[in-house]
Amino acid sequence: MRITKQLVLSISTVFALSACSNADQKSDQASQPTTGSTANTTSTETSESTSAGPQAQSKAGEVYEGTIKGVISDSMCGKDHSKMGAEGADPKACIDKCISSGAKYILVDEKGDSYALSDQEKPKELAGAKVAITGHIDPTDKSIHVHSIVSQ
Repeated sequence: MRITKQLVLSISTVFALSACSNADQKSDQASQPTTGSTANTTSTETSESTSAGPQAQSKAGEVYEGTIKGVISDSMCGKDHSKMGAEGADPKACIDKCISSGAKYILVDEKGDSYALSDQEKPKELAGAKVAITGHIDPTDKSIHVHSIVSQ
């Protein structure tokens, strides 16, 4: 059987996203009251892993956990709302209109790159705002499996 690079990347993405689910479960367990030093270790691990940025990227475009800063936008306009005319003058209103027309929420990072977001609920209240999104980042697909979104 011949294994292609795309197959290997797909399999690694599946493993990373399944680890994402396990990390969410661990996070839920860490927030529950416990005794001993286990809770402290878990919260330390979580805060260390979420502070990683794009520089923590693995080789060959593999999925990695990190935080990317940028602005919540929509998949129709991306980083430029001016093509929407007068409606583009207010980015939040423009994003809301594009989303109601079928666009998806995205993150436009500080370099101007766009990332698809797995969570389409959390960005609603932060449309047009500067944010930091933490999650599993796939640089090949330009997508983020969102763990958290924090306004900046």
